[in-house]
Amino acid sequence: MRFAIRNLGRHPGLVFAIVGMLTSALAFVIASLSLLNGLLVHPYPYPKLRQLMLVRDSKPREGVHQGRSIAIADFLDTRENIPAFARVAAWRARPLVMTSAEADPERVEAAAVTANFFTTLGVAPMLGRGFTRDADTAGHDAVVLLSRRLWNSRFGADPSIAGRTIGLNGRSVTVVGVVRDADCYEPGIDAWVPLVFTPAEVTDRTAQPVAAIGRLRDGATEREAMDQLASLSQSLGTRYPTTNRGRGFDVLPLQREQYELTAPLFLFVQAAALLVLLIAAINVSNLLVARTLDRRAELVVRSMLGASATEVAGAPVAEVVALTAVSAALAAWFAGPALNVIRASLPEGIARWIAGWSSLRVDSGSLVAGTAVSLVVTIAISSAIALTSLRLARASGVSVRATRRSTWGRRALVAGEVSLAAALLVGASVMIAGFTKLSAAFSSFSPSQLLRFTLTLPEARYPDNARVASFHRALLDALRGLPEVETAALIRNEPASNVPNPIAPFQRDDAPALQPSDAPRADIEVVSPRIFETLRLGVIAGRPIREGDGLGGLPVAVISQTAARRFWPDRDPVGTNVRFIPGAASAGVSNAGEAEPVRIVGVVSDFTLNWYDPDKRPVIFLPDNQTPARTTSVIVRTMTTPMSIARRVREVVARLDDRQPLSEIQPLSDAIADSLSPIRVIEQLLLGAAALSALLAAAGIYGVLAHWVGSRHRELGVRFALGATHRSIAGLVVREALLTAGAGGVAGMALAIIAIRLTAGALLGVPSLDARVIVLVAGGVFVLALAASLGPARRAARVAVAQLLRLE
Repeated sequence: MRFAIRNLGRHPGLVFAIVGMLTSALAFVIASLSLLNGLLVHPYPYPKLRQLMLVRDSKPREGVHQGRSIAIADFLDTRENIPAFARVAAWRARPLVMTSAEADPERVEAAAVTANFFTTLGVAPMLGRGFTRDADTAGHDAVVLLSRRLWNSRFGADPSIAGRTIGLNGRSVTVVGVVRDADCYEPGIDAWVPLVFTPAEVTDRTAQPVAAIGRLRDGATEREAMDQLASLSQSLGTRYPTTNRGRGFDVLPLQREQYELTAPLFLFVQAAALLVLLIAAINVSNLLVARTLDRRAELVVRSMLGASATEVAGAPVAEVVALTAVSAALAAWFAGPALNVIRASLPEGIARWIAGWSSLRVDSGSLVAGTAVSLVVTIAISSAIALTSLRLARASGVSVRATRRSTWGRRALVAGEVSLAAALLVGASVMIAGFTKLSAAFSSFSPSQLLRFTLTLPEARYPDNARVASFHRALLDALRGLPEVETAALIRNEPASNVPNPIAPFQRDDAPALQPSDAPRADIEVVSPRIFETLRLGVIAGRPIREGDGLGGLPVAVISQTAARRFWPDRDPVGTNVRFIPGAASAGVSNAGEAEPVRIVGVVSDFTLNWYDPDKRPVIFLPDNQTPARTTSVIVRTMTTPMSIARRVREVVARLDDRQPLSEIQPLSDAIADSLSPIRVIEQLLLGAAALSALLAAAGIYGVLAHWVGSRHRELGVRFALGATHRSIAGLVVREALLTAGAGGVAGMALAIIAIRLTAGALLGVPSLDARVIVLVAGGVFVLALAASLGPARRAARVAVAQLLRLE
């Protein structure tokens, strides 16, 4: 080992190249392993995480990535009749307005949860206490738990916060404890209040407003829970056929909650990292094989002096071990900062909703896996070097045939790494093109001219729908009166919110009646007049929602083009009536919605709500006057820079209600960019992997050509002596590079086509392979090969003929 280190010290350029390639590739692998571990293996710190199961409706809602909440009565039956579960808890989202002496009113992302919620998760507050057993009963529910994030930002981490009284939605409640941010569920929630069921909700099986989670008993399995839930759903279907026929339960381990969206993407990144490492390993092998070939005289002398096979190969292998050990140590050190950069690339407002993101770190498991990978690389490279050393040592003198065989083998390896780099470039290009297409879905709104913010009107000051609707109308009138404002409108769930719409079942009056479980379903959006004008959505048939709609008259609605095509394929829907099935209030259809006829008055063009669900969805738009939403987004189209009127917007809201907070006020273009930030991170990682693989492939071509030129000085000198020109000699080297790169590029394109066809269904937004991508990558491979050949070609063209002949 000492001899190997001394030898390597005489070649600092070689050491720097090898350590640089291995370190960058291994650091990428360790960082990507940490991403997988933090997001997919251990996203939550809950004890016995594998025992936690999300209990969901087994029938997927309309479209993908939609919630599968369950009825409250069904949840209560699940809690009482599934022996496999030790505990079952429920929750539902409930935005709140918090008031206290420390700061101005603030809108808080909150959830209403059953009293056993945190005991089911297996966590306790870091400060104070949790909910008592009777906290979710009327009269005992004036309590709240805070996240550490909110405790720090609003209360300055005051250790005496437990027991203090604050205001929530105009009601006085007592803070009983603080929960660690890592223990928050769902991620991003900052406050939890007890979930109190009304007598009507306890027996209601039509609405499905709550999510549920259960903890398996020790020794119970997921299969047992599924079998018991299947038996329960069959029993409920027999007892309550109107609501529960065809309805069932499904379980999803909480550990796999994020698999649907993140697993395919981050597994692709992990595959890219391993490809980069493979390319780096091939490069290092080529460089060290070339160095071993240059040491053939030393190896032959060692063998002739009686060295054993182990002693002959020992020095070259010791160099491999020293180089990979240093690279692995540096990679473990660099992986941490690299992961910090990745973690910081997401805005805090998005990162807080991704389980495990804020606590990403290079953990021991990733380091162990990275060490195992580096050992595999060490063994593979050492084996190649040892075999080369032994073959050279056994040769008597200089074996031209062995040298040529080795050269052809190295050419094949370089062609292989070029093929891997080309495949990765094609895959990254196709995925980035798909992501770009997803992000372009919001361009039709002209979002750079839109300002958005969120309002939550508390029940204490706005106890009924009439007051909520009245405030909304007054706010919009005031905003539209600003000279910089073109128009303004409300929408309950804005584009790029990363939240799916609630879904409601309905009946067509002109079609046969169906059971609730078989009724068609559509997204429900609550909007104000002028929303379609504000968002640049065209009215295809009929008319848009007007100011007078819903004010004591016949309830009306506008539907999307997809809803018209899907539910009225044989006729014009304008003028027909629908009736929302009782229980649709869980989708926000309050007041004029349930069981009353709702007249369809118009059809508008489709739009994409969220990037992760790009399919056009059936949507029913209800007037805010008819079904006002307490939590809603205000969209303002400006004639100037959106944020330039933010102060005036705040003044307008303060004049109407000085205790009303505005949250997340920003240009809609920024909100869209934030919502797309997860796929932007994937884009950056893939671009980094593709760029690194291309550089490594270029380095591999350069290394092979440099050794090719160095080992053929005599031949090149003879060519010069026989009349070859500098240009022809340089062309010989360039042709060698282009042939090697061309063979690898063709193989890489074929490999990429196969991989894309196999993964197109699993990776969101990946389009079919475009000929332009093939041309672009082929051009890139050509340029890289040409650039890598310039140095060796210039060196070959400068061979000193007289010196070569004198040496011969």
